[in-house]
Amino acid sequence: MRDAEENIHNQQKIRCSFLGSPCFCLNQVVQRRDIALKIKEVSEKVDEIAKAKAMYGFQLYKATDHELQRPTSTHFFDESSVSGRDGEKKSVVSMLLAESSQEAQDVDVISLVGLGGIGKTTLAQLAFNDVEVTDHFEKKIWVCVSEPFDEVRIAKDILEQLKESKPNLAGLQSLLQSVSRSINGKRVLLVLDDVWTENHRQWEQLKPSLAGCARGSRILVTTRKGAVATMIGTDHRIDIETLSDDACRSIFNHVAFHKRSKEERERLEDIGNKIATKCKGLPLVAKVLGGLMQSKRTREEWEDVLSSELWGLDEVDKDKIEKEIFLPLLLSYYDLPSVGSSFKHDAGRGDLFSLVHSQSKRSSKPLDRQLWRPMAWSCTT
Repeated sequence: MRDAEENIHNQQKIRCSFLGSPCFCLNQVVQRRDIALKIKEVSEKVDEIAKAKAMYGFQLYKATDHELQRPTSTHFFDESSVSGRDGEKKSVVSMLLAESSQEAQDVDVISLVGLGGIGKTTLAQLAFNDVEVTDHFEKKIWVCVSEPFDEVRIAKDILEQLKESKPNLAGLQSLLQSVSRSINGKRVLLVLDDVWTENHRQWEQLKPSLAGCARGSRILVTTRKGAVATMIGTDHRIDIETLSDDACRSIFNHVAFHKRSKEERERLEDIGNKIATKCKGLPLVAKVLGGLMQSKRTREEWEDVLSSELWGLDEVDKDKIEKEIFLPLLLSYYDLPSVGSSFKHDAGRGDLFSLVHSQSKRSSKPLDRQLWRPMAWSCTT
């Protein structure tokens, strides 16, 4: 009898302990309601994206290292296709030829910084091949660094150009020692094109091997990242600006009308000048669009390109634009930091995609919905 009373009493205590905590129950209800609302919000957003995908024909695209292949460079180039960089070239050459601002054991570093496709490599090529620069330096070396920053490959490339033969050495220590001996006492110009790494340790491994060259030696770096210029201890930084519309037209016309008759040029040049305004100051875009127009002979074909958004071109043209313009620019896009709600106000991103965004003005299916908006989503999530 007593055991039965104790069981009843315990059950009442348990029941009362739950009934006596209304806050606990209320909190549980609120938390579950909040979770349900979040799930509903995410579900609605997924539905919105799915509808946009169907409406605008979005394709699932997974970037790979192969697809986003980083371009390689050499110091060889067609100077006749360059326009609008006389001022910058003069500044760079002047810095290369000037008296060293550093102590004898240091080398002045000049960094060219700017967006992909803006002409950093071309400017470096202009300076590298300048007659005065060639006469001034005993040795000139061009290395396309790119990503990843491979110290062994870079050292081998430097040594091969110094000795004009392929080095038999394999280890980084041996390579750097040989580099150091080969440049000792010589006035050297070393171009490091397309540098991405911000890893100071990697740069510090390479730098000491360059310390023995003669006073007046220079390192010229091109990079898309201001942080790289800071990391390597830049003495002179030049921020590369976009070209004028006139310069873009000049580049576009040089390529588009290559080996064409005077009659063809006169018949198509007015449309070509309008197409060139799509370049938004990027010489890479001017060259690619010019190359695209080389195969188009009729005025109707040129007008189609002028009136079409870039994604509205036929498959062959679209493939050329994607591979030669947008994939290289995506390297810069992926490397830019996320800025959340300030995406639209970020100058770097705005310049990078102004070309794409501007095409929406002519189309019934605006490009800002096709490309700009999905990119904005990716940056704010």
